Amino acid sequence: MKTRLLSLATILCAFGAFNVQAETVADALEKCRNTDNSLKRLMCYDSVAKSLNKYEGSDAQIEQLQAYKSNNGNQMKPRPAPVAQGQVQASEPKNDFGLEHKRDLSDEASEIAVTIASIKKNVRDKHVITFSDGSIWQQTDGTYMKLKEGQSVAVERGLLGAFFLSVEGLNKRMKVKRVK
Repeated sequence: MKTRLLSLATILCAFGAFNVQAETVADALEKCRNTDNSLKRLMCYDSVAKSLNKYEGSDAQIEQLQAYKSNNGNQMKPRPAPVAQGQVQASEPKNDFGLEHKRDLSDEASEIAVTIASIKKNVRDKHVITFSDGSIWQQTDGTYMKLKEGQSVAVERGLLGAFFLSVEGLNKRMKVKRVK
């Protein structure tokens, strides 16, 4: 009886092994995409990213991605924009902070520390701030923040091209954009 049961279990396991297919990365991502709950979907994507090596064909896909990045990385960098008459081309990366829509951001700073040279208000009662490095930034939200000339502030990069001005010691940030 025990030998029959053992042989039956062995046969069932053997047939079950033939039906199991290794899941590819695309199948795993599709399963995650079909999850309705956003938190569970995010957790699913995170688990796929953490365990890429367990999926069939993942090594080839990772090699393709790395080859694509290395081949296209040098070709896809934008050329510097021509300098119009009367404009000065900035040579330091700090002078270009906020003007990244025209170049590659992979190795750029995410925050700069500057000193306020002058503050004005525009017709819509928004701050227009000139920093000591010559860059001019304008407030884009309605946040109230008491700023004064000579004060040290930080401008940091946010998501989706946003920039935020913050003062050390304050738990507040003002959304800004670079004008010049």
